[in-house]
Amino acid sequence: MKIKQSSVASCFSTFALPHLLFIKDLEARKKIAMVCCLAWNLSLFSDPEERENLMNHIWEMEGADTPPGLEHGFKNKLRMLVTQKNDLFPWTKTNIPSARLISCDKYDILKVKIGNSDAEDVKVNTHPNPMGLPLITAHLQDIQENTVEKIALLERAGKFPRILSDLEKTQLTIAYCVQRADMIGYHRILSVWRDTQPEPSVKRVISHWLGALKEIDSNTKSVLNLLNSMHH
Repeated sequence: MKIKQSSVASCFSTFALPHLLFIKDLEARKKIAMVCCLAWNLSLFSDPEERENLMNHIWEMEGADTPPGLEHGFKNKLRMLVTQKNDLFPWTKTNIPSARLISCDKYDILKVKIGNSDAEDVKVNTHPNPMGLPLITAHLQDIQENTVEKIALLERAGKFPRILSDLEKTQLTIAYCVQRADMIGYHRILSVWRDTQPEPSVKRVISHWLGALKEIDSNTKSVLNLLNSMHH
């Protein structure tokens, strides 16, 4: 079974991208990437009180030159991102020492450092062009069909526990966790495009696929639940 491989760096970029989309100011995007990295690392601490203490420490270091009144919003953003990361990638317990965003012509690059290894470069398109709508809808249709088929396949495979190796189960789990994160990005893209496109027929197409994203996410969760049950 051929399964697309996703590194921790690519998982992080998928997690961060929805928050970077359509942010015009480069410095603002850089700060968002940094906050996403902080949240990713905070999520590795299971004790909520410990996370709160760390957040206070981060604010003391990072918020010294910040205008008053922003502390509450900053910490709430971190809490939201921690919750989202743990929902999307609960299996990932890898620390990310740094995630720097740099601009490169028509796209950005996230330079994600994992452990002692060199930084991995991940290209991210933070300003997708609406002309790409046909490509996205075709891709989403493929995902929609594939996910339904995968549910049926795993339901059959569940009757034969050894048909998938532990490695294949883990790789599939990672792939479908990434797919869930991808859907958040697509939701952001399609929502912005629907609001900015003047043609009613285009808006209807986009609205249809925004609805389909909910179905895809639900089916993706079903795939992950089936995979989880096969691990036990």
